[in-house]
Amino acid sequence: MDAAPATLEQVERFLAERRKGLDFPEEIENRYEFDTRRRRAAALRAGIPSLALVYNLFLIPDWLLARDVFYLSVFLHLVIVTPWMFVVRGLIRETTPRHWREGLAASVPVLIVLQILVGFHFTNAPDAAHYQYFVLPVILFTNTAQRPPFRMATAVSVIILLCYTAAVLTSGHMTTPVAFVALSIILASAYLTLVSSFYLERDRRRTYLHGLRDRLRHAEAEAASRHDVLTGLANRRYLEERLAAFWQSGDAVSPVAVIMLDIDHFKPFNDHYGHVVGDTCLERIAASIRAELRGTDDLAVRYGGEELLVLLPRTEAADAIRLAERMRRAIEALAIPHRGIASGQVVTASFGVAAASVAAARPQELIEAADAALYAAKRAGRNRVWPPLLRPSEGVASLPVAAKPSA
Repeated sequence: MDAAPATLEQVERFLAERRKGLDFPEEIENRYEFDTRRRRAAALRAGIPSLALVYNLFLIPDWLLARDVFYLSVFLHLVIVTPWMFVVRGLIRETTPRHWREGLAASVPVLIVLQILVGFHFTNAPDAAHYQYFVLPVILFTNTAQRPPFRMATAVSVIILLCYTAAVLTSGHMTTPVAFVALSIILASAYLTLVSSFYLERDRRRTYLHGLRDRLRHAEAEAASRHDVLTGLANRRYLEERLAAFWQSGDAVSPVAVIMLDIDHFKPFNDHYGHVVGDTCLERIAASIRAELRGTDDLAVRYGGEELLVLLPRTEAADAIRLAERMRRAIEALAIPHRGIASGQVVTASFGVAAASVAAARPQELIEAADAALYAAKRAGRNRVWPPLLRPSEGVASLPVAAKPSA
């Protein structure tokens, strides 16, 4: 299971509701399980060896209180219960579904109680009435040390109480007043530990939820610092981070391409329609560029004003040119009217492409080559893709930059 897409809005809304129960909405519940399953599985596995040791030390009280069934106890301890503990330890993994994981863990205390009650039922020792006390530590262990989810803890406690009640009422080892007191003590212990289990789980979940909110706020702030507010594209700061990471990756022969694009005649567009419409135009063009990206490696950037940049790691020049052409057609297909230059015209963009291996050029050289190709596209008539002049003997080649045409 992958991490569920719990959002900051969902978390803050749930916290604001101040619910008293334990359940999260589905998205947050899935995220909670994803974030905690490794630690939970590790804790359950780590507790088995010490539990097995303490459990088998109780063979000493078995010998002292119920010698007539001691060998039965040894058999149940060493042949059935202890091996099952280690089977459970082997079955619980990080990827084990939650209900299976908690059900397997809960089977251990239930099996321990059944072993105790079998000995209690069959013994005829004079001190047999004291044998049933061993059930109490199991309830305490389950609800306070093992700490299953509250509903699972409740189910296990009910099963133990039912088995215990049946054993006490049918064994004949205890008078009615003694049996009543014993049942009352076990019932009170189960109730008190379940109350403790509920509040412990509630506090644990609330602590997790506040931590998740803080992480999501940090992630949102980090994302905002890396992206342009208007277009949602990456900003130059994030571009510099990605370029530095790619050039430091050590893959010297890996190709990388850069596409520079500039909206044609954007100043007349703004002058004619106003900046609000101009911003909307930029948003639509940015969305069309983003839609053409091939995967998470590709990065679209608002480089400045109406100038955008697309970083294409592990991409040859020919593939970058084809992608730029698709982007050019997508922008033209938006058919955004541009009466700032002539009636019947639509908004278009010019593209410049440059590509090189990591070893052959520095990031700034590659960007400058794409920029030179962009202005070559403008000089050639706009609304076109212009590849740089790449020679086999050179890592990067660009057109000489003449006086830049107006936007």
